[in-house]
Amino acid sequence: MESKVANNVCLVCVDGWGLSDKKEWNAIEQADTPVMNKLMQVTEKTCSIEASGLFVGLPRGKASNSVISMMNVGSGRICWQDMLRIDLAIADRTIYHNPALLKAFDTARSKTGRIHFLGMVSDGGVHSNINHLFVLLEAAKQHGVRKCFVHMFSDGVDTAPTSGARYVQKLLDNMKENCYGKLASVIGRYYSMDRDKKWDRTKIAYEAFTQGKESQKFSVENLIAFMEQKYSFPGGKDQSDEMMQPILLSPEGLISDDDTVVFFNTRGDRMEQLVETFAFKPPFETDFSPLNLHVFTMTAYRWNWPFPVLFPLVSMKNVLAEHLAKQGVAQFHCAETERFPQVTTWFNGGVQHAFEKEERLMIPSPSIPLVVSPTVQPAYDLKPDMSCMEVAVEVSEIIAGTKFPFVLCNLCPPDLVAHTGAIGPTIEAVAATDKAIGVIRRACEMHGYVLCVVGTYGNAEKVDASSTAHTTSKGITKQDASSLKRVA
Repeated sequence: MESKVANNVCLVCVDGWGLSDKKEWNAIEQADTPVMNKLMQVTEKTCSIEASGLFVGLPRGKASNSVISMMNVGSGRICWQDMLRIDLAIADRTIYHNPALLKAFDTARSKTGRIHFLGMVSDGGVHSNINHLFVLLEAAKQHGVRKCFVHMFSDGVDTAPTSGARYVQKLLDNMKENCYGKLASVIGRYYSMDRDKKWDRTKIAYEAFTQGKESQKFSVENLIAFMEQKYSFPGGKDQSDEMMQPILLSPEGLISDDDTVVFFNTRGDRMEQLVETFAFKPPFETDFSPLNLHVFTMTAYRWNWPFPVLFPLVSMKNVLAEHLAKQGVAQFHCAETERFPQVTTWFNGGVQHAFEKEERLMIPSPSIPLVVSPTVQPAYDLKPDMSCMEVAVEVSEIIAGTKFPFVLCNLCPPDLVAHTGAIGPTIEAVAATDKAIGVIRRACEMHGYVLCVVGTYGNAEKVDASSTAHTTSKGITKQDASSLKRVA
């Protein structure tokens, strides 16, 4: 069915572009942004939008992220998030009777008597929550699983860069109080949570968990002192939680044949690669791969994976992309690698396949070399513009072709560079993004498209090396909308 539309529209979602009156550490205010400045001046339909907490389906006061924002954009409703679903299950104690969790415990007891919990240990609330882990440990003890090991991913992005030692202490205190569980290993999320097909990083994490390879060996008693020492290495050689190299604390806790493995992160995009290496054949050469593992995940990281999920996917029906498809409207979704799942799976309501007449294009994100040495911390401050101009050029060409009445793209440098805590590169990232918006704007003007630019959540308006997490600042949109759900 062909359908005519009143206006061709290009929706540009800019991650990390939040609002703040403060100029200090505000890369958006300090950057040269003539395009966005003009857009904000020339239209009466420019407004701030609520982009965090309950407005996007999160617990009150929690900052949003790229997945949650894209689920809410144009949805016409609040998309209640897995984090809140899990919190509610903990509050009413139904999680202790969760069928998939009980199956994990039964499997562990009937096989090796060993269960492993893998995930990020922090209270950042973007990918995981340490309180969820505490409940899993309590439940495993209640159900008589003999041995339990935790493999900790240190955060340093959604929390302060050197706060990991504090979360280690909380975890150890919990284990001591409950006389249950062992902390087996620690590794930075840079290695364990890569989503950009940089398999060399994933391999380091996989071999650390299964072989103790390339791991520094320490006792639990000395771990916190060692991490704090890492934070303050002289000569610029300090190491943040994000980049923490593998630490082995319990050789007994290495993952072995027939063990039960539970991944407890709530957000799936940064778990897919690691889970794939355990659940299927690793896509790299390695000395040892444990056989017959029993894999469980907290949420549905991929809809078609065959193993049990504690909180299965609740798909969103009739979101904007699906509605357009039902009306026979052709649409085009584009982003660089770092944000491609956001403009496809998550914008489509958690559906990984393309709808009818939907075409997609992924632009490769810059390849930042892996440097294991703590003297360098590879991150996008090394290339602040990332691939935003390449995205803009492709989108402008699509607009020029006028084949697609709806064009969606994502520009992410303000967010991902702000995560490094480096104000100078973040200013460059904001300026580069502004230029990319300018390219898209000119194409829209030339070919009769309505341009809608949305700052989906905050980050670059508050760049601080001591706190690199997203903010709860309002976003901005060049149209009349009160929150992300009403953008399109």
